[in-house]
Amino acid sequence: MKKYQDGTLNHREELLLEEFDSRLLHRRKQGVFHNPQHKRRTGQKLQRAIRNSIARRSILRRIAWGKVAASAVILLGIGFSLYLKWNTPAQTHPVTLLEKHTDWGQKLSLTLSDGTEVRLNSGSTLKFPERFTGNIRKVELSGEAFFNVSKNPERPFVITSGEVRTTVLGTSFNINTFPDSPAVTVTVATGKVKVASGQHAVFLGPDEQGVFDKTTNRISRRKTDISNFIQWKDGIIRFEDTSLSEVTKVLEAWYGVTFVFAEEKLKNCHLTAIYNNEILSVVLESIKYAKKGLQYEYLEDHKILIKGRCTD
Repeated sequence: MKKYQDGTLNHREELLLEEFDSRLLHRRKQGVFHNPQHKRRTGQKLQRAIRNSIARRSILRRIAWGKVAASAVILLGIGFSLYLKWNTPAQTHPVTLLEKHTDWGQKLSLTLSDGTEVRLNSGSTLKFPERFTGNIRKVELSGEAFFNVSKNPERPFVITSGEVRTTVLGTSFNINTFPDSPAVTVTVATGKVKVASGQHAVFLGPDEQGVFDKTTNRISRRKTDISNFIQWKDGIIRFEDTSLSEVTKVLEAWYGVTFVFAEEKLKNCHLTAIYNNEILSVVLESIKYAKKGLQYEYLEDHKILIKGRCTD
């Protein structure tokens, strides 16, 4: 009580003081109280202190229970959020399917959402998603294209070309799959490629080519000079002892024109030449110079007549 009067009472001593009853106070009154007024004042202060202490404890209990309740609300909120997350079906946003097409005489370079680079040759069509989802990156090709696939071992890159399915993880290769061609060819520049159709499949490495025969439905593999099949993407045309029948088909696709022959036998004339980003008139003049007696003539509707005679 003396410490209470001096204001030095700590919390533990305050609790002990609250336990004093009137008999204890009565027994200690001679050593504690100086006079009746002092006793009355001290008693009043003590009663106020007890009431204040009880009030503080009540507030602390309410605060404690408030904290518990708040924690419970937070936990319930988290639990409910997790329940909604685990039990609400994920909203799926439809993936837009894109299509890029090149007319004869046109070429196109594009980069897919995964970083894969594609060089699309003339008269070709590539279908691909706006963004790749799922475990595979799948596109569809008709015509010819050179792919430089962004590497991702966990998500193979798959190109479907009719019945042929080409699967890669990260590599560069060329696919020729024109509808009117008797075969589908896949020529690998780097990495490894799997070419499959039905029950047949082959694995190709650099400088190897897989050929799917549309008639027999079989796939063969062979070594090849890769440059003969991928130089087109750099604007280079190469002919190695190629018949004019095949030469004109390439030039039709390259420049968007149509060739006609004055005589069928001219189709068997052969040409060996390389053209690097040349315009059509330069190519025609070169063929005319290399094949003495051969002539050409421009017709209407982007047609070119091959006439004269061939001196192989």
